[in-house]
Amino acid sequence: MSNEKSVKIFRISGYFKQRRETTPFSKEYLALTQRNATDKLFSQFGSKNRLKRNQIKIQSIVEITKDEIKDPLIEKIVNSDFTIPVEE
Repeated sequence: MSNEKSVKIFRISGYFKQRRETTPFSKEYLALTQRNATDKLFSQFGSKNRLKRNQIKIQSIVEITKDEIKDPLIEKIVNSDFTIPVEE
């Protein structure tokens, strides 16, 4: 049985309500699971925009391929040869 886990790329789309405005968003995250990706989204929006989880509405979570990446930082990370050594 292998302990190796592969990192996936998720695109999360939705909107958030702040004051009287509704603002759409689409974010891409590297994560092991959809749950990890949504937790990163809530954490990021909470710290940067001071939003609570109930102010953020997720409409879709899609696993995407390397070819579908729009975020330049995610694209740079995915296309690099950088690896993290793991001790056993």
